[in-house]
Amino acid sequence: MKIKQAFFIIICLFYTNKLRSFTSSINLKLNYTISQNDKINILQDSLKAKLDIIQNGIDENEKLLANQEFVSILRRTLNLKNSFDFTFDSLNTISILQSPDNYFKIYNWFIENDDDTYRFYAMIQFKNTKKDVVFLNDNSDDILNVEQAELSSDSWYGCLYYNIIKNKAKKSYTIIGWDGNNEFSTKKIIDVVRFNSYNNIKFGAPIFKDDKQKSKKRVIIEYNNQSPVSVQFNKKSKQIIFNNLVPQKKELEGIKSYYVPDGSFNAYEYKKGKWWLIKDIDARNQDN
Repeated sequence: MKIKQAFFIIICLFYTNKLRSFTSSINLKLNYTISQNDKINILQDSLKAKLDIIQNGIDENEKLLANQEFVSILRRTLNLKNSFDFTFDSLNTISILQSPDNYFKIYNWFIENDDDTYRFYAMIQFKNTKKDVVFLNDNSDDILNVEQAELSSDSWYGCLYYNIIKNKAKKSYTIIGWDGNNEFSTKKIIDVVRFNSYNNIKFGAPIFKDDKQKSKKRVIIEYNNQSPVSVQFNKKSKQIIFNNLVPQKKELEGIKSYYVPDGSFNAYEYKKGKWWLIKDIDARNQDN
């Protein structure tokens, strides 16, 4: 009897190992038969589904839950080989920017909160796949003296970027973004992002010169949210051109939600590694 039981156990173990081997073989075949691009496409479909909830969810809690899953899937996706060169055509409602020298890409989106404010999210991916994807933590509400603060990936002034400009300094870039702020005012941000040899990320640098004595580490342009304000880089003139803003009434000076364009333009012009303020420029016929 004991011999029969022992024989039965041996047979079971044999077929169990065969089954495990067969399952492993199937998984191995799947890993080799599905291309990297196919894997990315499958993950992109999942990302799109989560993104639809982030942008159209019933309330803030539903959006935040979907966003947690979106962040997890996106990080996994960006760590796949070939993902840097993937176009992500289905994710056309987020900002995906690539630096002019192809050193990095920024994947950037936001959640509109129930109180009409915004919370921004971003991931930075490097062309060199040995470098880890970096998540940016929006800490805008707790940053003091914003235009003079040096920030990091853990204390990022969140916004939605729409332009990257390569600076003269190595691994230094000027970035321009939008912040919906609140129901009264909107902001445009001109910032600097820098990378050191250890891949640490720093935001802000004292290269914005309003005059010879004063420097800013970033520029915040805040204005009435009903007013169309342009902040755009002109490649030909190497200028960031923007509307000059004035208060709607003299007694409202300093209250940025009442600032509107007056029809004139200013610019920051790039010279010798600095952005120099030029007031009242002729912005006509400024082709990029």
